[in-house]
Amino acid sequence: MHGGNRCVQMAGRHQVRKGPSLTKKHESKKVLITGGSRGIGLAIALRLASEGADIAINFKRDEESASKAAEEIERLGRKAILLKADISDHKEIKDMFVKLDKSFGGLDYFVSNAVSGVLGPAERIGRLGWERALNTNARAFMLCVQETIKHFSSSIKAIVAISSIGGQTVLPGYTAVGASKAALESLVRYFGREFAPRGINVNAISGGPIDTASLDYFPDKEKVIEEWKNRTPSGRIGTPEDIAPVVSFLLSEEAAWIQGQTIIIDGGLTL
Repeated sequence: MHGGNRCVQMAGRHQVRKGPSLTKKHESKKVLITGGSRGIGLAIALRLASEGADIAINFKRDEESASKAAEEIERLGRKAILLKADISDHKEIKDMFVKLDKSFGGLDYFVSNAVSGVLGPAERIGRLGWERALNTNARAFMLCVQETIKHFSSSIKAIVAISSIGGQTVLPGYTAVGASKAALESLVRYFGREFAPRGINVNAISGGPIDTASLDYFPDKEKVIEEWKNRTPSGRIGTPEDIAPVVSFLLSEEAAWIQGQTIIIDGGLTL
């Protein structure tokens, strides 16, 4: 295990699972997904688009991946808009929502998925690494939610934040990101309590190890993955497609009685 200023990012290409279970339960809904061009974010975008939603994809710098994601959404017959913004910067968040309003004119759902941080021993975390994790993973969620509720336009309004089991348990070198995810889950509880009377659902998903390029930043990656597989009753690590259906459910009317909760999806790893 070693430290360093490596950014944890989601990546990968994904296919929407086909089958009779996919319905148009999000028909004509509008959703903003931060970090929506790759990895888990892309899987969520494609799942929701396949169920009838129009997608606003936030991305930080990879315009090629963002354009490909938009093309995949449009092939599913839905509208896609791209919003380039560094959500660790509060001004860029403000500008992003101005652009969103011009293109979409309102929102039904918000999915907070973007993540950043550094990996390394707790004793070596510096100010910049700490601030990067907190600003992108927790503060950005708070600021985006504050903007989102100004743009909600329907009777069904829901927010889902993507967290990590590293917010509740210890993962190798994950101190800064784990602390920021714990803060995010706390915000979910506070927002859930505050917004419930206004008909806004707020929940989180805590994912176990997911097979995306973000695992490349773990020291001794292959050894760590094997250890996770051996400890998981399901015998494997997760995929972005394991996360996407649960996001779809939490955004739907079917989940209206679930509020301020963090749902763990880890194949039993933390049992």
